This record gives sequence, C-alpha cells and structure tokens, in this order.
Amino acid sequence: MNEIIPKRKQAGRPRFQEAEGAAYDNFRKECQHVFLSRDAPLPLWEQLYQHLENLILSGKLAVDSRIPPEPLLCDLFHVSKAVVRHAISALAAKGLVVKIPRKGMFVCERPRESGFVTSNISLFDDMIARGASIDTRTFEFVKDKADLSEQQGLLLDDRDEVIRITRVFWVDDMPLTHSVMSFPSAKLPGFERSDFAKSSILKAIHTRFGLKVVRANRWLDAKLPSDLICDRMGLSTPRPLIHIESVGYDQKAERLEYYQAYYNTEAARIRLSVSD
Repeated sequence: MNEIIPKRKQAGRPRFQEAEGAAYDNFRKECQHVFLSRDAPLPLWEQLYQHLENLILSGKLAVDSRIPPEPLLCDLFHVSKAVVRHAISALAAKGLVVKIPRKGMFVCERPRESGFVTSNISLFDDMIARGASIDTRTFEFVKDKADLSEQQGLLLDDRDEVIRITRVFWVDDMPLTHSVMSFPSAKLPGFERSDFAKSSILKAIHTRFGLKVVRANRWLDAKLPSDLICDRMGLSTPRPLIHIESVGYDQKAERLEYYQAYYNTEAARIRLSVSD
C-alpha cells in the first residue's frame, strides 16, 4: 500500500509583523495613545488621518518607514477598512505616504512648507527653524524716495525716504520668493550701510534699533510676475505665483515694514493653522 504524503503548504510572503518587526513595534508604540471616538464631531477617518499626519510631521514615523497594511490598521484602531482607506488616501493626497505595488505603504519625505504668513517671524527665520538650507541673493539695498505703494503702505508722503531691500530666497536649490522689504528710513538711520549677507533682516533691526514687528496685516492673491522677476527667480516660463502684500506694526503700533513678495509654492507650501 502506497503511503500518502501530504503536500507541504507553501510558505508564501511573511506577515508584516514578521518581516517588519521593528517597524511594526515602533508603529504600535507611537499609536498606543491614539483614541478614535465615534462621539466626536469629526468622522473616524478624519480623526485617524489627523493622528497619523501629526506622527509623520513630528518625525515619530520616520521617512521611508513602512506603514502596516489595511487589516492590521483596522485591528489596531478598531475601525473598518473604509475608514482606513479614506484616511490613507488623504495622507497620500497630501504627499505624506506613498503606496508601492508589491511592497506596501511608506512614509514620504516631509514636504517643505512655511508658516510665516500666520506669524510675526520672517520667512527667513521660519525656514531656518524648519531645517531648510537657505540661499539669499540681494539685488537692491538702498535708501531711496518712497514710491507710491510704499507711501500708501507706510503712510508716508512723497518727500519721505525708505530703506528698500530686494532679495530672492532659494530653498534647497529651488527659488522660493522674490521679496521687497521697505522700512521708513527715519526709523532706521544708517541701516542702508549694514552688511547682513545671509542673516535675518528683522533680527538685525531688532538687535540694532530695538524695533520688531509684533502685528501684521497680510493679503494674498495670484499674480503673474514680471519678466525681470522671473529672470531673477530662474523661472523659464512665466506662471502665476502667490503674491503677498504685508504691513507690519512695531511695539508702538506704528507702521514699520511694508512687504511685497512673489511666492513659489513648488519650493514650499504655505501652511495655515486655524483654531477656535
């Protein structure tokens, strides 16, 4: 009688916990305090999305680390596949995760962004604080008669003078802004002879004159930059950029800075934080 030998079950692909043990353990550790509430005003998928977004942006989930597959995420957070898929789709749309066929989902490199629009710090200081590599190219640093926009922005008359600084910021070898900063020369005597190179102008003003921008009004719209600005920014094809106009006020509520810039969102997105 012939002996019947049972077929051996093929091993197949290892489970995520086995193949990515350290990554899975770290993911569980970082998510142990994540709580999704069905009674919260936000839907479950959006709660999950916000928790995972915060973990990625804070660096707790490292770039190139693998995200557990859908079934494990469902078990971990006690939600349905639809909730997980919606949250992951939102993360992918924002460029925070990417799905690679046959390999899984991975954390992407954090997209460059700036938050200076909703703060009183300068773009230079904001990008340095975010770890960006900044290069500045100065095209104008003069004491000159205030033009019409400067007169209106700083409440000056046609006899008043301003310190005008025109610079282009490059971030990680990409053109970010073409900016023109104007200050009443009467508030900054002799500042046009300063040498600040790659330093923050607002910090230099605060150090030397004790003045700083404590409040600002800013307006954003889309405008097509001039050929000169495109040339300075290295843009081969003119295209609409975010145009920023700002009036900054000092500690005495007097107008200190008038600012105009063309902002290239391909170099860094603008982040707006809103709360009650």
